[in-house]
Amino acid sequence: MREYIERLKKIENPFKRRLLLVGILTKELEKRGVIPILVGGNALELYTLGGYSTSDIDLICLDRELVGEVLEKLGFRKFERFWLNEELGIVVEIPDITLAGSMDKIEIFEVDDFKVYVIGKEDLIVDRLNACVFWKSKDDCRWAKELILLYYDKIDWRYLEDRCRKEGVIDELIKIKMEVEEILNEVGGTDRREKKETVD
Repeated sequence: MREYIERLKKIENPFKRRLLLVGILTKELEKRGVIPILVGGNALELYTLGGYSTSDIDLICLDRELVGEVLEKLGFRKFERFWLNEELGIVVEIPDITLAGSMDKIEIFEVDDFKVYVIGKEDLIVDRLNACVFWKSKDDCRWAKELILLYYDKIDWRYLEDRCRKEGVIDELIKIKMEVEEILNEVGGTDRREKKETVD
């Protein structure tokens, strides 16, 4: 595992270092039949191509103990609910063992020669809409809108609308969707930059 740590230390970009760590963790956990799923701020940072920025890694994984074992081998120490590696400047948290959303919507990104499993864009939008509506978080309203703007023509709208109805945030989704459609009409349709699924 030491070679992994040395490889991580050479990466200057903190975001890429975090993603590579998740890729390494994924490779080690997949050997034991477990897949960690990236959620939260780093998932948002990945989907918005670096537009959002965060410092800790949130993962959903069925086996917290197994994640802890691998993280310990990578030089992490546990502090309450967090795992910290001061040498790498990385904090990991496993906020839940069950994904709030569909496993079928998970997307796989490549980071160097590693895979990172990421919460689906639709479920990430729902997550931000929940914070927008129930926590009155204007930032999360803005990020939900940004995700919809970036991926408008790649979103599974039926799935997203069904989830929003169940979560009680459908009115906010409709409002933001209309705002996004106005923007897209002004700039001439839905021809926007393609999502880049390989992280440089």
